[in-house]
Amino acid sequence: MAVMLIIALAASLVMTMVPGTGRAHLKAVTLETAALFRRERLGAILTGHDREVVLDADHRSLVGKGSAVIIPSDVLLDILGADNLWQGQHSVVRFHPDGASSGAVLRFSREEANYEIRVNWFTGGVAIAYQ
Repeated sequence: MAVMLIIALAASLVMTMVPGTGRAHLKAVTLETAALFRRERLGAILTGHDREVVLDADHRSLVGKGSAVIIPSDVLLDILGADNLWQGQHSVVRFHPDGASSGAVLRFSREEANYEIRVNWFTGGVAIAYQ
């Protein structure tokens, strides 16, 4: 019985030390990205100038004005709406001073877990959906 307990304890330690993004970390990256979008929308409203969030593929990050979110290497990011180039980077979403946006849908996935961030083009609202 003691040997089985030691094996179970060792197995649980190995599982916690395996590198990679778990479901909680995937959710945290999604929430951090949604917060970045909300900050950029608010910045556009307060400054009266368009603000963009761009994808920096070289550094696997989403970059706003003054802040960035690093996307872990084991997370798949699908973007619907990234079509404009801005200084060699793909524009993910642009927020306008009236609160509206260009709209976008981003899906973060790893194994069986999927989270979507939906940016409404008309209102600029940012919503998160678990898939």
